[in-house]
Amino acid sequence: MSDKKRSIQSIEIGGQLLNVLAKESRPMILKDLAERASMTPSKAHPYLVSFGRLGLIEQDQLGQYQLGPAALQLGLSCLN
Repeated sequence: MSDKKRSIQSIEIGGQLLNVLAKESRPMILKDLAERASMTPSKAHPYLVSFGRLGLIEQDQLGQYQLGPAALQLGLSCLN
């Protein structure tokens, strides 16, 4: 994709969190997730809240984040 095309920076920033979760394939605490996405926990958290509302991520009872059911549906759609 060309860098000259108009984009939404916040989606690209938040997407870094999703990419980390996809690569790690395990639940992660906020601190580790944010660090691997090269951002602070306070910057990462609002993105995770929004992704949670969309079902792209979910948080378990220990406070760890992992990909959610909407992320699974996206992946399955790619396989079809």
